[in-house]
Amino acid sequence: MRNSFILGPSCLLVVALTAIFLKDPAIFYTYAGGFGLIFMGVAAILTGSGVSGDRERASYWISHTHDREARQKWATYCFITGFPNLLLAAVVYFGSL
Repeated sequence: MRNSFILGPSCLLVVALTAIFLKDPAIFYTYAGGFGLIFMGVAAILTGSGVSGDRERASYWISHTHDREARQKWATYCFITGFPNLLLAAVVYFGSL
């Protein structure tokens, strides 16, 4: 869990320093938003939120408890990593309009 709290802001820091160095805010919201969307998409795939109820129910009864817990853990990590990136990308984008 601690690594995801470190990975998200470190991606933001690298992108922010690049955008400040190049003096282009479009770089920040493009790349930070991209990182955010990628991590949020992985979290959505791992939780199974894109499938219908009958498929999710079948997947639930076929998979083992350990596998479900591991998928949920990784989905939480990806969400915690991606959400700050997506949030700050939106703030910078709408703040620069």
